[in-house]
Amino acid sequence: MRRRGIADLLRARRLGFPAAPGPAFRGALLCVCLLLPFHGVAASPVRMEVRRVVMDPANRTPVVVLAGEGRLLPIWIGAAEAASIALALEGKPLPRPNTHDMVRNLLQGLDAALERVTITELRDDTYFAVITLKAGQRRIPVDSRPSDAIAVALRTGAPIYATAQVLSGSVPLDDADRPQGFTRRMGMHLQDLTAELGKLFATALREGVLVSHVESGSPASDLGFRRGDVIVGVGPESVRNTRELEAVLRSPARHDFRIRRDGEPVTIVMSPPSSQAEP
Repeated sequence: MRRRGIADLLRARRLGFPAAPGPAFRGALLCVCLLLPFHGVAASPVRMEVRRVVMDPANRTPVVVLAGEGRLLPIWIGAAEAASIALALEGKPLPRPNTHDMVRNLLQGLDAALERVTITELRDDTYFAVITLKAGQRRIPVDSRPSDAIAVALRTGAPIYATAQVLSGSVPLDDADRPQGFTRRMGMHLQDLTAELGKLFATALREGVLVSHVESGSPASDLGFRRGDVIVGVGPESVRNTRELEAVLRSPARHDFRIRRDGEPVTIVMSPPSSQAEP
């Protein structure tokens, strides 16, 4: 049986919400887990990074993607939680606090700290998480949905971990497991802009290439790319999707990226261009 790619898993599993998969799916998932390499799945919890929030095109459900030790862990979440996580990743303040802002404010007011978040287990096709609070000399574990725990962790700077049991169902981070319409260049994650993603990132555009994540210290970060930027052209060429962007960037010429950022036009000059997509 071939190893299923991350795009297949993204469409097959709803993480964080109850589901009722049949015996065939459970058997397939077991085979997938057995075929995955065991390196990168440690006995102790693994530190995870929130890579991006994407939209599953199969059912138009938001997915938060975590990465750690060379593996990707996609978790299906609700629209409100996805918007809250996206806002935290972008560092955009709200005129009034949402629920996750309120939790952060309550912790600060009570002189308590969010020490860590741990995605603890997958049970009955639902992921579970624990928030560990520290108040004085006390450590207080609090049950939570992964989406809420992640949203609060991003607001407090708390680390996020996943247990070995959770990571046994993750997938390797390599080229073969990239979703269609996604690429990575210069340390930024790029994907085709859709109407659903446009709503999530508060842009009126419906075509272009969305910058869904910019890695800290990467060439893209140094050039000034930001999460939420939409690449609409390179030089005189219009760009509607990642496939067209890849085709334009094969040229060795200097590249002037035409971007829409918060509704305003921005130009970023890259010279010389990266010749190949990164792993």
